[in-house]
Amino acid sequence: MSDHGTHEDATQDDPIELARAFARARYCVEFGETTIELGVGELAAEVEARVPASTYGFITAWNPDAESQPTRDNAASDDALAARLAALGVDARRTWAQAPDGEYREAGWLVAGLDADRADALGREFDQAGILAWLAGEPVRLHMLMPRPPGADLPHVDWIE
Repeated sequence: MSDHGTHEDATQDDPIELARAFARARYCVEFGETTIELGVGELAAEVEARVPASTYGFITAWNPDAESQPTRDNAASDDALAARLAALGVDARRTWAQAPDGEYREAGWLVAGLDADRADALGREFDQAGILAWLAGEPVRLHMLMPRPPGADLPHVDWIE
């Protein structure tokens, strides 16, 4: 695990460390010239005020199975996810995730109005180890899309088997 709090050194071989890295990351949404950061366990009131919905998610198609991929492969996966979101007709806005120090940026999508089960299914469709999902007015939750390992008592983290 790097000291940047990224998941570039954490893999599905160590799901607890991977979940910790995802939980430390910052998730950023641009609204014009304003960037709003959110994180696991935090309320996302400012995002929710700008994009009213009852449910929210943050999904990426980058680095499937938590394994680094070339930029061109990540871009192709992101294009496929964007097309899938458009086909679903959900409100999707460009976002990115990054380590707390701003390093290791990964493109993604804020989706509004997509329930957690469908968001989890999309994450699985794009071979993601985890996504964010939350209900309006409640803290952002990390959904790890894998079986819960022993000792995985992390706040605001759900293990979706």
